Amino acid sequence: MTKRILITAAAAGIGAAIARRAKADGYDVIISDVDQEKGEQLAKEVGLTFVRCDLAREAEVVSLIGQVGLVDLLVNNGGVSGPTAPVAEVSTADWERVFAVNVTATFVACREMVRLMRPAGRGTIVNMSAAAAKIGYPNRAAYAASKRAVLGLTASLAREVGADGIRVNAVLPAAVRGERMDTVIERYATANGVSIAQAEATYLRRQVTGRFIEPEEIAALILFLATDEARSITGEFISIDGGFE
Repeated sequence: MTKRILITAAAAGIGAAIARRAKADGYDVIISDVDQEKGEQLAKEVGLTFVRCDLAREAEVVSLIGQVGLVDLLVNNGGVSGPTAPVAEVSTADWERVFAVNVTATFVACREMVRLMRPAGRGTIVNMSAAAAKIGYPNRAAYAASKRAVLGLTASLAREVGADGIRVNAVLPAAVRGERMDTVIERYATANGVSIAQAEATYLRRQVTGRFIEPEEIAALILFLATDEARSITGEFISIDGGFE
């Protein structure tokens, strides 16, 4: 029987790389994204199913899981970078927006999918955290705090559903090549009064490999976590960060 995968926020970047890899591995692939044009374009190009969903709206996340139904692998890939500013200058609205997308949407998707996976006695969930969850991250407190919250959710859920045949893990990338990272670097440069090249160098210095992570590397790790070879891996926080420090 063909395995099914749902990837949130997958019209571009890491999510799109996961979708392409899953399709190549023989999955029936469903993606969601708030950007309908990009989502439909990827769906047509790769041969997958697209469902529009604004992760900031709980009702839409609930509806998404209801439409898609049971999958073998749920990848909660949605996330926003949030403000680049000191805590003293971050508005409550900006803080709540980051948590709505990065944490609450992940929680709601997990909750709704676990209700389907439990009766089936199987399933894998991978939540996207970040290297930022492990450290103090000046001027990125909302993002770092939200990604740390994802770890708490992952560890707790894994222990709740392990006996039901469901595995739950978190993946923690650092600087990943792509449009989102370009935006983060631009904001860092503006906030710190440095050039784009200097900002990029700052991020790369923290990864001992000295290069950006490719989205395809993350896709390969996530698809591995859904295989039988990974059946004893659950409740883990798996870094793919180039030795980030």
